[in-house]
Amino acid sequence: MSRIYRIDDGWAVRERQRALPKGIVAEAWPDVFEPGTFWISQATKRLLDGAGGPLTPSAVVEGSRIPIYFPEGTEERDSLPSEESLRVRVLAGHGIAVIWYGTPSRPGGRPLPEPTSPEDAFFTLMKMGSRGNHLWRLFRTRDEAVEFMGRHFPQDARARTWAEALAVARYSELLSPGSA
Repeated sequence: MSRIYRIDDGWAVRERQRALPKGIVAEAWPDVFEPGTFWISQATKRLLDGAGGPLTPSAVVEGSRIPIYFPEGTEERDSLPSEESLRVRVLAGHGIAVIWYGTPSRPGGRPLPEPTSPEDAFFTLMKMGSRGNHLWRLFRTRDEAVEFMGRHFPQDARARTWAEALAVARYSELLSPGSA
């Protein structure tokens, strides 16, 4: 599993993205609560380092520490964004875990929440080059995940077990020294 980096020098991130050859995508998610800070994957860091020298991260998180839950019957697996991209977005929102919640465009499906700002726990994310958007719900604490899973998936014991077993109780624990 690859690492995810927090870079506090947003100007350097944007300048290096612009310096990349046309057609090369270096995905960088702005931190939704800390202006000027970005979260990037290990692959993106390699690209950006090559465009101007090593970026110095202020935090490093092992990607596998951000669990993803797919409810039973999750279809559309081929149209989902990469897990790496999803995990970077979750950290940018100060999340510790995420669940796939649905496809807003699915006809006849249940009404889904519509995110109103980047700070929302619900967000949409699509696979690069795809047309199908997916709704995700990030969790900022273990307690929040346990409560949500119990309320929205009361018959799914696997969902509650997943939430109770989250490795950290809150976002700050992902950033503590030795957390990567």
